[in-house]
Amino acid sequence: MKKGLLLSLSVAFSFGVIAQSASRLPMGFRKAEVPASVKNKTLKVPYRDAKMDSGIPFNKAINARMASPQPNSINTALVDEYLVGLSFYDLQTNASISNRVVKNDDGSFAVAWTYSPLYDAAEAFPQRGTGYNYSPDGTTWIFPYVPGSSQGPAARTEAVRTGFTNIINTTSGSEMSIAHSGTSMALTYRPAKGTGAWTTSYPWGTSNNDTWPKAVAGGNNMVYGIWQGSGVSGIPTEGQDGPMFFSRSTDGGVTWSQKAVLPGTDSTEYLGFGGDDFAIDAKGNTVAIVLGSQLTDLMLLKSTDAGVNWTKTIIYRNPCPMLDLDGTQPSDSDLDGIVDTLDGHAGDAAILIDENDECHVTFSDFRWYYDAGTPGSYNYFPSTDGLEYWNETMGQNGYVPIAFAEDLNGNGELDVPLDETCEAVGLRWGNYRGGITGMPSMSLGSNGEIIVSYQTINELADTAQYHQSHRHVYLISSPDKGATWTYPYNIVPTIADGGDGENQEAVFAALTKNSDNMIYVLYQRDGAPGHALAAAGTCDDDFNSGNSSDIVFARVDFANMVGVSKTPANDLFMTQSYPNPTTGMAYFNVDTKSAEDMTITVTDMLGKVVYTEIRSSVPAGITTVSLNTADWSSGLYNYSVTSGSQKASRQIVVQ
Repeated sequence: MKKGLLLSLSVAFSFGVIAQSASRLPMGFRKAEVPASVKNKTLKVPYRDAKMDSGIPFNKAINARMASPQPNSINTALVDEYLVGLSFYDLQTNASISNRVVKNDDGSFAVAWTYSPLYDAAEAFPQRGTGYNYSPDGTTWIFPYVPGSSQGPAARTEAVRTGFTNIINTTSGSEMSIAHSGTSMALTYRPAKGTGAWTTSYPWGTSNNDTWPKAVAGGNNMVYGIWQGSGVSGIPTEGQDGPMFFSRSTDGGVTWSQKAVLPGTDSTEYLGFGGDDFAIDAKGNTVAIVLGSQLTDLMLLKSTDAGVNWTKTIIYRNPCPMLDLDGTQPSDSDLDGIVDTLDGHAGDAAILIDENDECHVTFSDFRWYYDAGTPGSYNYFPSTDGLEYWNETMGQNGYVPIAFAEDLNGNGELDVPLDETCEAVGLRWGNYRGGITGMPSMSLGSNGEIIVSYQTINELADTAQYHQSHRHVYLISSPDKGATWTYPYNIVPTIADGGDGENQEAVFAALTKNSDNMIYVLYQRDGAPGHALAAAGTCDDDFNSGNSSDIVFARVDFANMVGVSKTPANDLFMTQSYPNPTTGMAYFNVDTKSAEDMTITVTDMLGKVVYTEIRSSVPAGITTVSLNTADWSSGLYNYSVTSGSQKASRQIVVQ
């Protein structure tokens, strides 16, 4: 074991592959059940191709198109958003979200993303690099971007082709990005955030396969970086096809330690890891890494002495952690000669250190199997759905589900297009190589709240143009360290809000590590589900190739964010209507604990009743109510539900 990287093992005793506790979904949430028509569909994935850099090159005669013109800022009741950039390269991560947005103590913000100013039909994207923008206050940006114009970030920060970047601002005020180039890991640095020339160097060598970095600043001018060491080369490094390297800087990024394999992850325990299957956070001298590909354990590596000594804790124990996809042994966990379908994780975990130096982790569900029929490939179920939560008080496999795709219209299932055009060559939704809900990011509220963003299918978005369902970005939060969670809030502005959310895909959300009265989100948005780096001939590829994507910075009002976390004292709970504001149909759920007659009443601000409905003997459980507001005057309305002796009220805006 190399000096400076010492490991102890934290053992959490648990038996069985999956031992989840009861869900911690908020009262009134209705999970959308996946339709039987798509539930058992599987896709075969070559393991190395599952982790992409520039995709599979092929020539296509496509004219590049900029994103449809939109205002460069939209203000709604709860969300202020600003367009801060664009990219024709629209695969921002393969799994875990990188550190793409920084909130500094002085109120300034730095954002970064994988950027390409032009589309390349061969999909080599020679001008790909780090896109960057900076704001002193979160509202005024040094490169204001207006779609369809020449305004906005016009060049990458590096002089060479890079990708999968991270942005870091240190406690001393220096600024850097860490991204991989074609031959090594690149550090692009300047001594003062927001200003000055960038200088690119290669502290970890100039000829290797170091790929897919994650990096973060800690206390005392520390900076930490991790990455995978084989890329898609298939060339063993340190005895693994995909070792996990760690390096740190004690002087704000000026000098760096020699890269070393993270303890507890070497060739004696794992064959290797994939791209972007890891995330990192730091606070003071505490550093925390969550790590694991779909085919390995999911683990927490934690250091309380700035990365010198490490403790390993298994979050999810894979029953086949050394499964060789080039071998003849299938995923047979009990060795009975029958191929097992395994419930695991998607490799997209996020991690957060709270004010007590305790670690919190979120990740999405993943089902897969390997039948040894096609060496190098495994099969997975893309209709798997669920976002899990874990913290250090929970044992191995003790995580709990906190989010799913929501049944917004109350018909009991997830509405996906009946049109099978895209399923014939892919999926009825964008393919991000995971399940329906996933790619979380995490932030710490000013009062210790745990805030989570994630992407999932919004069944009310339009599916006619692209024959696929759209994903949107949602926020939830917990005021009590994961015990209860708020109702999910969709941050994508609708047409009624001045946006076009009904016709947009919103994905790859990254949160600042700390929030205040606002939650700060950076995400990618465009018209078509999926991304252009998907396999040739799929709807994802056909509809995204040649189109740019907007990079959006959003500020969400935390105090008024829709959501009730704790079960109310009475027997009646009612969700906020969606969409809100609305110009037509709106929906909300009512959750009751006993069968009662139910009265639904809507009044304007003068108390005039504009709608009333009585339902007799409504059974206990969740009831979905729909409101047709098309003929109502614009304004604010109160809607209330009375069930037995209980009553609940909320408000809806009609535009």
